[in-house]
Amino acid sequence: MSRPTVSKAKTSYPLYSATWATSKPSCLIVGGGGGAGRHGVKNKISVFDFTDRAPTAEPCTEIEAGEHDSVTCLANLGTKDGCVLFAGINDSEEDRLAGKNECLKGFEVLFPKKADGQGEISLLSKAALFTPPTSTVAKKEAYQRVVRLSPAQRTAAGTPNRRIGAVASSLAGDENEVVVFSATSNKPENPQDVIQRIALHKGQEANDLDILDQGDGKFQVAYCLDNDVYVQKIRWDFTKRQSLGKADADRTHAYTISLPDVGGKKGRPKIRCIRWLSPSHILLLANKPNRTGAELLVLRLYEEGKPGSIVLRKKFPKHVQAVVDMDVALLNADEDGAYQAVVAVAGIDVSLSVLTINYRGRNLNTTSHFSPFATYYNVHELQMTKVVFSPFFKPESSQGKKPAPQYLRLATTSLSNSIDVETFEVYPSSSKPDSAYVLQSARSKAIADGAKYVVIAMVVAAIALMLQGLLGSGDSMTRSLVYSMRDISENAPAPAAIVSDVKSAVDFNNADSPVAKAQHRLRDLLHQHIYSVTASALSSNPPSKALVIRLDPETDGALSTEVHEGEHDEVRKQTEAKRWDELDTHAQRRWKQKLADAGMWTIEEGETILKGIFFSEAGALVGRVAAGVIG
Repeated sequence: MSRPTVSKAKTSYPLYSATWATSKPSCLIVGGGGGAGRHGVKNKISVFDFTDRAPTAEPCTEIEAGEHDSVTCLANLGTKDGCVLFAGINDSEEDRLAGKNECLKGFEVLFPKKADGQGEISLLSKAALFTPPTSTVAKKEAYQRVVRLSPAQRTAAGTPNRRIGAVASSLAGDENEVVVFSATSNKPENPQDVIQRIALHKGQEANDLDILDQGDGKFQVAYCLDNDVYVQKIRWDFTKRQSLGKADADRTHAYTISLPDVGGKKGRPKIRCIRWLSPSHILLLANKPNRTGAELLVLRLYEEGKPGSIVLRKKFPKHVQAVVDMDVALLNADEDGAYQAVVAVAGIDVSLSVLTINYRGRNLNTTSHFSPFATYYNVHELQMTKVVFSPFFKPESSQGKKPAPQYLRLATTSLSNSIDVETFEVYPSSSKPDSAYVLQSARSKAIADGAKYVVIAMVVAAIALMLQGLLGSGDSMTRSLVYSMRDISENAPAPAAIVSDVKSAVDFNNADSPVAKAQHRLRDLLHQHIYSVTASALSSNPPSKALVIRLDPETDGALSTEVHEGEHDEVRKQTEAKRWDELDTHAQRRWKQKLADAGMWTIEEGETILKGIFFSEAGALVGRVAAGVIG
């Protein structure tokens, strides 16, 4: 897979929070700061526009968010000219000790009217939704850790959906809580707009939460503690500002991480993040004890009152000793309700993992396995703090017009004051108007595009055979056409195999196919061209073959593969290539990154598979090319 467009940005303060504007998914809003200290690092909110995908970006507007604390969390409501931004920012310690902390701040953000213009941001409101803590320690230390809004939805009429929000407190000792509120104004009123107040058990706090919108004022709020997952049903009348449910009766204890077996390793994994995948599936990100690894868990929910169960696990490679954040982008659904989810996870080693998982629709109500898409290393200089996808809305198509290219953006922030934005192009999975969009690797897309012509050739050949039967074998024109189509079929590169690959690549319900598993590609090349047992290989003197992977600087660093016949020393002279063991440590690290970016190799496969391959950075293509440009 070729690396997507990358944009970078810098701020003057460490970053802790980020959100993409729902009304303009190319605008990123970030926040952070130095806190209440007197060390000169301001607490700010900055807005960046990544529409043109320039290599570097400057803020189009920013504001000092306050002198008393940093910006800990962000979420936004779309408006005509910008957005209403909700931010978690503590008031002064003096106010907090007096029992007053309006930590939910509302800001108005106006986007630039011109590409090179400046936007505006200003404070709108302050609200206190949490119950004031009673202990002195809680008053001093408590802050708003999470703010989350229900997903924005774009309709054909352009009417925004009514949304709710939820905030979770942290470091309040025995007084932490989750508060669900109506997010229909820039200043939620307490108690009029408070839908549900969930008091947590002593010493517990919500590490993360997410909201599922089921329509008609029905929502589900999922939140995770260290070892537990709860789901709270919400029924809210927006007109009457009245709750239609009961707190305790509508809350389900959905899952608990089991205690370790007697004699086993001490400690249980801790749930770090939580996201809805479907009304029946929740994705959990968990860290194992003592930085011994991390994994993704798919939690399957069942009927009311019954606990859920883990139906799928995905362990991360050993270099990911722990994870710090996760986000999920749900792409649009097809007519059967099937869609693809893109998952991004930030490792404590400053690596970024991108995976896909597919929901197979209402009838099946199951998910596929995880498919690795890409892994990026050394994304920032210091630890990452936030991972966030831009919202994705299916483009409104005009009759007879092809939709413009669609993009999904992924932003990461860090303590090194840096922002990294990856831009991925997503593609419709079919030519139908209601087609679901999917994130595909470059190889899968190339196979899909090439197969269109093969399918056309097969259809024409079938028509020609029918004409031959109708007009008779003596018709010279029909006979000529049939022979031409036979030539195409005989010379085409395995049409049946390509069509099968296309079905796997485009029909994301078949995510377990070899095409969807990028980690098999290098192994497949070795097996197909070198290790396979053919008739020639069964002879007494089978030809010697060598696989060469070439990095061509003249094609923006794209990778190509070549298969050469002859002794390995001769191959080395022809291609100026080196074996894996002949490369220095720096070169090996660079090649690993190139292979991972191209989707040809993953770190889980180890270096053993690389030792039988030659690597070349010469510009000219030499020998018989076995596969075209892959990156």
